[in-house]
Amino acid sequence: MKPTISVGALGGTICMSAKNSGGGVKPSFSAEQLLEAVPKLSNLANFRAKTLFALASGSLKVENLIEVYHWAKKEVENGADGVVITQGTDSLEESAFLLNLLWDEQKPLVITGAMRNPDQISSDGAGNIYASVLTALDKNSHNRGVLVVFNNTIHSARWVHKSNTFALETFVSINAGIQGVIAEDEVKYINLASKRVIFKAPSGVLPKVSIVTSYMGECGCELKLLEDAKFNGVVVASFGAGHVSIDSMKVIESLKFPVVISSRTGSGVIAKKTYGYYGSEITLQESGCIMSGWLNPLQSRLLLIVLLANGKSKAEILETFDKI
Repeated sequence: MKPTISVGALGGTICMSAKNSGGGVKPSFSAEQLLEAVPKLSNLANFRAKTLFALASGSLKVENLIEVYHWAKKEVENGADGVVITQGTDSLEESAFLLNLLWDEQKPLVITGAMRNPDQISSDGAGNIYASVLTALDKNSHNRGVLVVFNNTIHSARWVHKSNTFALETFVSINAGIQGVIAEDEVKYINLASKRVIFKAPSGVLPKVSIVTSYMGECGCELKLLEDAKFNGVVVASFGAGHVSIDSMKVIESLKFPVVISSRTGSGVIAKKTYGYYGSEITLQESGCIMSGWLNPLQSRLLLIVLLANGKSKAEILETFDKI
């Protein structure tokens, strides 16, 4: 008996076409049509396909991904051996990281997409879907949380990052390395599963958390505006290993909501005890800030939303960022 794979489509380049209109590409193909474009799949498994959204991924919201989580979980409960999600690449790393915080099933949840739309020569969507299904079917994919499969490479949602605007090899695993590869129709893992902490899926109205980037000449004005707009938290994409300007430091000291310090650099771990000047990581911690560890600003924001939505105290938030 063939295994069953459920495929949920959210939109993105992988499903976009201009349909000979002469204009730019737009969402055009359903989940079923994406599978039809890969006839070889019928030899591997039975499929259940559903178009959940038809959005450019920049328009996806946290609430949409929580819906995806509940749909995927129900598919597994109804007998699916794995789940594949297709979406746009612009926010794919955020979707993957968020779902990885929530995914509490042993069976794999795999996310993929495309850098070239179906109208282009050498479109990569069909190949990425095929590789994702192979990954979802492989028993060694169990208990690895959410995986991102692109260009025959398997990434952990914990570390994956989109690094280039157009390159097929845009997805890289910053700081940790890839999980594995697909070669000759076989899934080959080369790394152990990444450490995970799993949380209850949020419900109801979600907390408002923004990201403010440090830059030369900043005055801290954006941070003050967020407080005035009744945001529930902020992530600072700080200079270097966790530093802000004197002006921003003055504002941070007065903020009443949680402030998480991450880095704008794109890789590396946040410092905790190296620099001691006003606006450094030591003084930021003395003012009550939470250091993000290895998490980048996008990841830190999503984790803070989940923690606040679950009613975690500031002490619990600090503890979670320390261990994740």
